[in-house]
Amino acid sequence: MTMSGAGPRITIIVTQRERTSAMKEALEAIYAGTSGQFDLVYVTGQLPGMQRRWLVAEADKQGFKLIEAGRPLTPAESRNLGLAAAATEYVTFIENDVLPMKGWLDALLACADETHADVVVPLTCEGRPLHTIVHHVGLAEEAMPGEDGVQEGQRDFRESLYLQGQTRQQAADKLVRRRTRTCEFHCLMVRKSVFAQIGPFDPVIVSKEHLDFSWRLARAGLSIWVEPKAVVTFLVPSDNDPVKLVDLPYFLLRWSPAWQRRSHDLLKQRWGFQEAGFISSRRQLADWRIVDHVVKPVLKKVPLLGGRWGFVDRGARVLYPAAALAASVLAWRYDSSRNRAKDNGDASAAA
Repeated sequence: MTMSGAGPRITIIVTQRERTSAMKEALEAIYAGTSGQFDLVYVTGQLPGMQRRWLVAEADKQGFKLIEAGRPLTPAESRNLGLAAAATEYVTFIENDVLPMKGWLDALLACADETHADVVVPLTCEGRPLHTIVHHVGLAEEAMPGEDGVQEGQRDFRESLYLQGQTRQQAADKLVRRRTRTCEFHCLMVRKSVFAQIGPFDPVIVSKEHLDFSWRLARAGLSIWVEPKAVVTFLVPSDNDPVKLVDLPYFLLRWSPAWQRRSHDLLKQRWGFQEAGFISSRRQLADWRIVDHVVKPVLKKVPLLGGRWGFVDRGARVLYPAAALAASVLAWRYDSSRNRAKDNGDASAAA
């Protein structure tokens, strides 16, 4: 939506992270918490009929641009499609399970103007109650790949999240505007000119994709700032916000073994990592989202046995291979649909 006046400086680009069941609450929160002038572009891959009808009606009602690819998209593909549709000085990417607090966009823009930052990220909280528990506010300062003098192919990296798990009240004295080395993709504002320097998002990387983007920024000498006055909340899958049946196909695809393996292989090759350490640990953790957010919640609902930790833990080991197989089939179908899009000259295939 474009408000009246000289024209917006910001395009809000909404993309899908892993689910769609929170999309209504999240979009309503964007409009309730955002003032001033902005354009909004909403990018979807393939939505169930009821959700698609609701979103089409909202686009007509609110006047935002809706981009429908008609096939599943990686989050990076979605961001690239939204980026191509933006004509403003800044683009603000926000995922469809993120709820911003009032004044968030004004605070991001003020930080960008006052610091000349290339990228600004908000204080990202997680779960409910909203805007309470710190999820991401940058990393503790660490060397980026290539800065440590370690030879190509022998590098390692240890991710140390700053203040994660503390409440905003507990961390209040540390929540100050500052530079950081990395951002996450739950929400971030970027000068559109940045992409002329570093190129688009990499559609292959879906695991730790924010690190690849952050390191590309660092390599180009570009800056990332954190603005804690801008607050958003990521609705992490939980008992309060479970993965629902409508979410299942894309959630399994998003965290499928095939997509995880491609991500880790490319990160290893591009940034000169050794197999041991960071890459190995990411491979070992590749199954946890499907196990913890899909398989175990199902087992916990089994009458009489679902309350027993031993049953749930052992049952997850038995059921996960079936879930992984389903995810692999979805990944194969994604590859087929993307190849067809390429053959048909569909712009979404080049995203």
